[in-house]
Amino acid sequence: MAEPLELKKTLNLPKTEFPMKAGLPQNEPKQLEAWHGENIYERILESRKGKPLFVLHDGPPYPTGEIHLGTGLNKILKDLVVKTKSMAGHYAPYVPGWDCHGLPIETQVEKELGGKGRSLPRSSGSCAGNSRSATSNSIRKISSASGFSAAGTILT
Repeated sequence: MAEPLELKKTLNLPKTEFPMKAGLPQNEPKQLEAWHGENIYERILESRKGKPLFVLHDGPPYPTGEIHLGTGLNKILKDLVVKTKSMAGHYAPYVPGWDCHGLPIETQVEKELGGKGRSLPRSSGSCAGNSRSATSNSIRKISSASGFSAAGTILT
């Protein structure tokens, strides 16, 4: 009886210390902690002080829900533009902006109140409350990778 073919032996791959599995759920918190501990973002901004200013207000397209794959490309492109400008020598801080007025919020609140066409209670703050709850996790996720503090966030 012939031995089964071990395909692993037929591959000519380099020997590395990198694990085969990335282990993102375990390694991401460690990496974020290392970046925070080394003040990477603050050090980059400090090295660019006095250079030409570049600001791209990051007004996300998801004020009524969590960040998801459908919004990923938008966020990645904005991040690439800001990082590219920073690497080109500009002082390019991350400036989030939340434009939380308008139809998306009102539509979401209408659904929560029981249906389309119901008048929205302006005095109860339903729209502002919905915006705050919908964006709180997103703010926390985004601010973990930048020096942004969500303490002074203003919804308009």
